[in-house]
Amino acid sequence: MKKIVLILICFAFIHNLIAQETATTCSEGKVKAYQSIKKKTRASNFANALMSQYDVHFYYLDIAAERNNTNVSGFTTIGATVTSASLDTFCFELNQALTLDSILYNNQSIPFVRNAGISYAILPTPALQNASISIQIFYKGNASITGGSAIGDGFSTGTSGAWGNQATWSLSEPYSAYEWFPCKQFLQDKADSAWVFVTTDNLNKVGSNGTLEGIDALPNNKVKYRWKTRYSIDYYLISVAIARYVEYTTYAHPASLPNDSIPIVNYVYNNPNTLPFLKPYLDSLGMMVEYFSDRLGLYPFYGEKYGHCMAPFSGGMEHQTMTSVGFLQNFSLNAHELMHQWFGDHVTCKTWKDIFINEGFASYGEYLAFEHFYNLSAAQAKMLDVHTNVLQDNNATVYFTDTTDVNRIFDSRLTYDKGSAVVHTLRYLLGDSLFFAGLKNFQTQYSFSTASIDDLHNSLQAFTGINLNDYFDQWIYGSGSPVFYGQYYSDGNNIYIKVNESTTSTATPLFKTPLEIRCLSASGDTIIKVDIAQNLHTFMIPSSKIITGIKIDPNNWILNKEGQFALNQTLSATHFEDNELGNQLTIYPNPVNDFVEINSNNSEKIDFTLMNNKGQKIQSGNFTKQIKLNTSHLNGGIYFIEMNSSKAKTVKKIVKL
Repeated sequence: MKKIVLILICFAFIHNLIAQETATTCSEGKVKAYQSIKKKTRASNFANALMSQYDVHFYYLDIAAERNNTNVSGFTTIGATVTSASLDTFCFELNQALTLDSILYNNQSIPFVRNAGISYAILPTPALQNASISIQIFYKGNASITGGSAIGDGFSTGTSGAWGNQATWSLSEPYSAYEWFPCKQFLQDKADSAWVFVTTDNLNKVGSNGTLEGIDALPNNKVKYRWKTRYSIDYYLISVAIARYVEYTTYAHPASLPNDSIPIVNYVYNNPNTLPFLKPYLDSLGMMVEYFSDRLGLYPFYGEKYGHCMAPFSGGMEHQTMTSVGFLQNFSLNAHELMHQWFGDHVTCKTWKDIFINEGFASYGEYLAFEHFYNLSAAQAKMLDVHTNVLQDNNATVYFTDTTDVNRIFDSRLTYDKGSAVVHTLRYLLGDSLFFAGLKNFQTQYSFSTASIDDLHNSLQAFTGINLNDYFDQWIYGSGSPVFYGQYYSDGNNIYIKVNESTTSTATPLFKTPLEIRCLSASGDTIIKVDIAQNLHTFMIPSSKIITGIKIDPNNWILNKEGQFALNQTLSATHFEDNELGNQLTIYPNPVNDFVEINSNNSEKIDFTLMNNKGQKIQSGNFTKQIKLNTSHLNGGIYFIEMNSSKAKTVKKIVKL
């Protein structure tokens, strides 16, 4: 069997040589340095098949690194469980520029073959299914691959332009963890725990995931930092940051963690002016942890810490329990990266096509923070900026399929801004109570695991009992946005509104949605809420107000373009009812007590919606020829039945006694 594997490896090596592919905000940082490499070579199907034969449960990095270069040396131990019937070749990814000195299996040196960024370690005897194995990989060299990750290089060094401090740091999302340590880059294979030990000059500090277990003094003015996390962690969230730091720790006290606290450990440049400048921003982070814990569930890594490591790059990266960040004085960025600890770290996207789980919700965390810590006006201003950006693309879509295009994965307009906008719409559809309770349930359901967009859909729908098919089809998988325009009139008895909907993209010809409409009036504005289920609707609302204009979606819940609403004095109850469909229908009795019957004199299917005098839906359905509606539960007053055939539409008024 081993000979067959070696032949296949050699074949794969030759094949790859022949067919080798050329490979300020959170979003801006994650794509900025990737411009030079649009796509990068990834593991082949053959290598992926081999890596699928085991499940990683532990990473142990013990490396040497400094703050002023990208050289690394040491070893990584990968603990895994065999998931196939047997495993005779342990495949992993590692930067081809690094020298692979040796590989140990059960303290025995074993042979290996390398093919660019893929390495194959040949086990002396096959490991059987469910066996626990430990592979220790020794390596050294310069880990930098320019433009290799979404947010710069996978392993970088640089000097802060603002503060003058040198730092070396890792940024592995989405495919660049392999640049500085051996790993398996499968999102759905989270390690159960990880250790990151770093030996460095004793003037440096090293930040990483989890809890600092200790700092060992070593010869030659060296120290070893020993970080350990006991929470499940995805490969790209393992991190290091090395610089001359000072440590500044504050604490969060979530209500759901009585008699205890969560340390917020910040590694800030040791420039004398840096910490005094940043201290007010750092002091507010505890309150933000407390707020998100209240809204989303207790901070997932409360048993370890939250924190930051400064590094000279644009934006931030949500490394689990210790965000790497270029600057800490940005309120939006701090909220965004903290929100990632729930959406991205605790629950991670199942594939990169599902990045909405990470970035859409993290971006909406910015809105939530503005709403809570500033005011609604500040949050609305932020959302309007988001809408303005997204509406520049008539075909803007959240979902995509090309996961080799890192620019598309982390597209600011589509993944971040439209992602944030449609989460806001989801909140509108569900209401605050169900929205936040549903997100807490989702966090519990997929705790320390991965989830897809469809998983989110199913979770929220099952929890809330609300059909969200239209929402996900339109806003996540669909393209563009709705455009609303129409006409209005009022006569002192009723307000008449005709709403037309077109869309910016032919791929999504209709957005079905509840819609708020502000009716402007000198005697005071009125907001009504109607359901848009087709491209043309007419509404009649009893009101003595004379309206002077219409404002669609005044609270900015929906990503939309608003067209003109023109005064049309011919809109009236007669206009609504005196049409071909209206003449074909009879409704009796009217006024009504317990039941009302609708009859049609043809056999065409009729869709109907029963609404109250505020335009709120009470019941809907369809019928042919005849239907009898139970009205016994309705309060006395005026109601409307809107009816639509394939060719016409009418609205009938009924009075409930």
